[in-house]
Amino acid sequence: MNMSRIILVFVLSCLVFDGMAQSKIPLKVLYVGYSPDRPMPEKLVYYMPSGERYAEIYKTRMPAFKSFLEKNFTVVKAMDVRDYKASASDGVDVTILDAGPVNLPAGFDRPMVLMHAMAPNVGLPIGLKFDWYCQCLEADALNIRTEHEIFNKPNKVHLTMVERPTPGSFYNGWEGQHMKPTMPMWRVVTEGYTGGKPYLIGMVAHGEGFDDSPDAEAISGGTCLKNAEAVALGRHGNYFMWGFSGSPDYMTEEACKVFVNAVCYIQKYDHKPAIVKKVQIETRTFVDEKMYRIDRSVYDKAIVSRREGNQRLKHMQDSLRAVKASGKDIGHNNEMFLKMPMTDAVESFEDYIKGQAGEELYGRFGTRTELYQAYYEENYEYFYPYDGYSLQLDTDVQQLGVSNRKVELLEKCIGLLEKGKDTAMARRVLERYTIEHFSTPAGWRAWLTKNRSRLFYTEAGGFKFMIDTYGTPANKPVASVSPTSADPVIVTARLEDGRVVVDADILKGWHIYAYVSKENPFVQTEMLLELPDGVLSSKEWQSTAGLPFPGNDGIFVYEGKVRFSVPVDCSKAKAGSTIRCGLYYQVCDNNKCFPPRKKTVDIKI
Repeated sequence: MNMSRIILVFVLSCLVFDGMAQSKIPLKVLYVGYSPDRPMPEKLVYYMPSGERYAEIYKTRMPAFKSFLEKNFTVVKAMDVRDYKASASDGVDVTILDAGPVNLPAGFDRPMVLMHAMAPNVGLPIGLKFDWYCQCLEADALNIRTEHEIFNKPNKVHLTMVERPTPGSFYNGWEGQHMKPTMPMWRVVTEGYTGGKPYLIGMVAHGEGFDDSPDAEAISGGTCLKNAEAVALGRHGNYFMWGFSGSPDYMTEEACKVFVNAVCYIQKYDHKPAIVKKVQIETRTFVDEKMYRIDRSVYDKAIVSRREGNQRLKHMQDSLRAVKASGKDIGHNNEMFLKMPMTDAVESFEDYIKGQAGEELYGRFGTRTELYQAYYEENYEYFYPYDGYSLQLDTDVQQLGVSNRKVELLEKCIGLLEKGKDTAMARRVLERYTIEHFSTPAGWRAWLTKNRSRLFYTEAGGFKFMIDTYGTPANKPVASVSPTSADPVIVTARLEDGRVVVDADILKGWHIYAYVSKENPFVQTEMLLELPDGVLSSKEWQSTAGLPFPGNDGIFVYEGKVRFSVPVDCSKAKAGSTIRCGLYYQVCDNNKCFPPRKKTVDIKI
């Protein structure tokens, strides 16, 4: 081999090695689980398989995570949960919590991924939206926000979506009235808990109210025994819920990539704890459910379901009796199952309605279901928590005639205080729907004037208006008010006449790039747009005209004040959902260039 060829081989080898080294993401990651070198605890946080399967998983789970994480991140540590203290998370970028129990101090704000049941185990005591809805999550994700960053950065993941039968539980209740027989689903875990060799069960949280505060986002649901709104993947503050139970050796290849993206994503929320504590399980969907349940056809379906259930019960018991008659031991639980009686008894329609509506409403409307429907429709905007699991009619707000989720309610009550009219009721309503207490009308007025643009309404947080102190307020600049030499580009955004409008204010003497030919090394400006479910947009952005760059025919630049816009249709968007938009750009003057930078702004719909 001649010298030139040796040099070529060496250079190529260096490039390959350098590419491999560059493929690791520069994050320090701590995995907290069960070490196979330690005795297996009597009770594990994992749930479902037999003792033998637990022992198998116990041996392989931590090594599988450690090996997988080391292939993707520059620094990886693994620790037994029995040795973990919260201070261990201070020395890393992201902690992955896969076992418990743990004691996290009040105010813990480091990025953390909570696996399966660890989401509610950690979340419930501190008021996260990761409540214990159901430990019944299977292997597939659905209702996925595919535009979300965890499916696109740093790994662009092309999700393999397969049409599968809609879970039977999704048809139960008002949310299931318009369910289709199949749904597009994405496989996350290679083995579910219903297969021949059952695997660990995952966890879902309630979806109702999950997205109603700026510090939380539902990203995906999953196949489970609850409703389609249940959350399997989501974020609240500095915590990410990965409800699926699979370790990397039981994740699909696509899921492994998304998991890496999720670790990178939650790192961005370092020192950004949740600002809302979940105190309310039942949201206004309580009323929707009442309107659905108080119906003769639903009652009739329950009778049919009871009869069909009895047929299944008889078939199962007959099968067990046949097994027992053959001389086989059917076990204690099955023996108890054989003793379960069958009954066709169902409550009367009158008792059914009374149980759904309560004695007071039943006394007014009896079995005339159309009167209940009219009552709930007329008062839909006036319901308020009775306790965490039910609502009651707020007669104060009903009297005022203003929805309790509109800022106009606060405005009207402050106006009453200023006029000296119905002051007791006005003060009562203000303190019921906010977390504030002021002794004078002037105090309430000053508070509302100062914070009106930052108010949001949360039902999960207790049917309250609260101030958005989470990150950058919507429709406000990401950086300082005016561009400076340290930050020459200010990016702002807003919704205006059916368009997302992104404005860039560029410091005089500086420019960003409108067009860069492939012969030039600069970064062309890209428009960024992430849309929530129900929002559609055109693909064609409009922008201010670029200016030719002197001395280089292959470059056009933007200078001064620049505007970018794109049409959007928000007519089917959920109230309170968020559009994220902005720019990816490189800014230069005649002497120097800054590294490429991304700036985004969240716009509340």
